Amino acid sequence: MTSESNIKKSIDLYNDGLICAKKNDFKSAEELYLKAIELNSEFFQAHYNLGNIKKNSGKLNEAINYFQKSIEIKSDFINGYYNLGNTLKMIGELDGAEKNYNKALELNPNLDEVKENLKMIIYQKKIALFLRQRKKEKLNIDFKKKFSKIPFITYRSPSKDLIDLLYKINLTDLNKVKGGPLYGNGKTSDFQVFDNDNPILNEVKSDIIKIIKDETKANVFIIDSFFNILGAGGGSAPHHHLNSIDKNFKLDQQKYSLTYYLDVGDQKCSEPGYFVMEDPEEKVLPTNGMIMVIPASRKHSAVYSGKSDRLMIGVNFYCY
Repeated sequence: MTSESNIKKSIDLYNDGLICAKKNDFKSAEELYLKAIELNSEFFQAHYNLGNIKKNSGKLNEAINYFQKSIEIKSDFINGYYNLGNTLKMIGELDGAEKNYNKALELNPNLDEVKENLKMIIYQKKIALFLRQRKKEKLNIDFKKKFSKIPFITYRSPSKDLIDLLYKINLTDLNKVKGGPLYGNGKTSDFQVFDNDNPILNEVKSDIIKIIKDETKANVFIIDSFFNILGAGGGSAPHHHLNSIDKNFKLDQQKYSLTYYLDVGDQKCSEPGYFVMEDPEEKVLPTNGMIMVIPASRKHSAVYSGKSDRLMIGVNFYCY
């Protein structure tokens, strides 16, 4: 057991290390943190700060060891899990990163930055799966000749069971969502609605994939699936559905965005919810059951002022 005098000395050394770190003298800070640990091996903050120094200097495996030690000592140390997740993500250990982000959120569900990083991890894992599938298929498709017309429009009758089910899933008020194009009165889901192994959702997913395959004669890989509810004053600012990963892996010509309108709501109003596209400018007034596909690169927006809920499923997917 560490003596009280050693604990006090280790705290003094740790505090001196903090001062050095603030002055960007990380070499001295590291030496002081190590001395603090020599006196008190259970000093989890010193292990954690050493992890940060190692991470920032690119010594990621050493950083991982220190972060792991910090949470071994203090099992409810949120920052330890979060930065361990960050470092594992940096070396491509996505499963480990996901596990530690989830642990941080288990301890505090209101960590928006952790939630965003977790979303990106899930997205990266899906991209990795897609790239493996595409390589395995060895298909060479002219990505510019997929849909006979853009926007591509077709129809599928939405069921009451589907709508009732979607109302029961976990939704977030738009005014609590940081970033993103949606605003105003409404709710939105995460981006994994079709990952829920539910027979009703599986049927919708299968039908959507069949519709796309029949039209494009290509394989389909769904990367995002979400559910939005817009009320009066809800809408989306002009946006597209490409991100840095799509551009880095040259997936932009393969990516499309689909909107499936379950209920277009009240269209007898000043803003009935036109789907407005840019480059070129074009707008479509949706109807119940309409499925519309555009390239993910094309900017679009909508504004709605009706009295009843406007319901839609969104899907981003790759053709290959």
